[in-house]
Amino acid sequence: MGSLATFKPMALFLQQNFPLSKFTILILFSFLIHISPVHSQSAQVDSSHSTKVDSTAVVSSQKKNTELTHRIIKSHPYFRIYETPQPPPYSRKINNPGKEIYFYTIIVVLLLFSILKASFDKYFTDLMKLFFRRSLKQRQLKQQVLQNALPSLLFNIIFVLIGGLFGAIAIKRTTPHLKFDFDELLLFSTTGLGFIYLSKYFILKFIGWAFRVQKLANDYSFVIFLVNKVLGIILIPLLILLLLTDHELNTIAWTLSWIIIGFFILYRYISSIKLVQKESNINSFHFLLYIAAFEILPTIILYKGIAEFLK
Repeated sequence: MGSLATFKPMALFLQQNFPLSKFTILILFSFLIHISPVHSQSAQVDSSHSTKVDSTAVVSSQKKNTELTHRIIKSHPYFRIYETPQPPPYSRKINNPGKEIYFYTIIVVLLLFSILKASFDKYFTDLMKLFFRRSLKQRQLKQQVLQNALPSLLFNIIFVLIGGLFGAIAIKRTTPHLKFDFDELLLFSTTGLGFIYLSKYFILKFIGWAFRVQKLANDYSFVIFLVNKVLGIILIPLLILLLLTDHELNTIAWTLSWIIIGFFILYRYISSIKLVQKESNINSFHFLLYIAAFEILPTIILYKGIAEFLK
């Protein structure tokens, strides 16, 4: 439209000054109309081409600058923006696999022991007095302890649980290549220890009935289970150290626990020998044979059987 308005006065000027025919004027007018868009389009193409070249150069320059910046930052020793983020050492969480089951096991043992002590406090006090001989009324305390069958049974169960826990720790420590979990080892050792002492109790009852030495069998059973109950109570703090500590403290607790167990076993055998010599005319050698056959040998067989089964 702009081109037509521009060339209309030119056509009138040619018609007035040069006597040309209308056909010639029409041809010239059409030629000028067609030439003008070509020039304008050519100018627009040149302008757009120049703009396009300039924008391409800008984009190329920006790309080069970006790549150069990335190379500089990537090779910088302090930024390291392309590496995986790492937490600082002081905030890094250290996972100790297996400690959770140890912690909850100790909590259960302490909870059961505290409930029993709070419920049967007098029985617990008499038990400690009788074992450490802190009272002159030994016979009266013994009768009181014997009459309380329920707390005696419950404290025996606590001993079996603590002894099974110590046995599981021993198996885990001496044979670390086993693929069994700690709860499975605890189940095996607790069941085995409970089976041993339950069988021992019925065997002693049968021997006392068969050989008519019921009083001696009952006194011997009382000494065995008295020592076992006190041993289980004393092992509780050592088990906490064995399960929840590492390195030097754990080694000290392990050594001390074996010393205490050995002392209690030796004390139990000495007390049993004195009891047998006092109550009966049984020879000490025969009694040692009984200890080897019914005390030491079943424990060794049970340990070897559990070890072979777990392999």
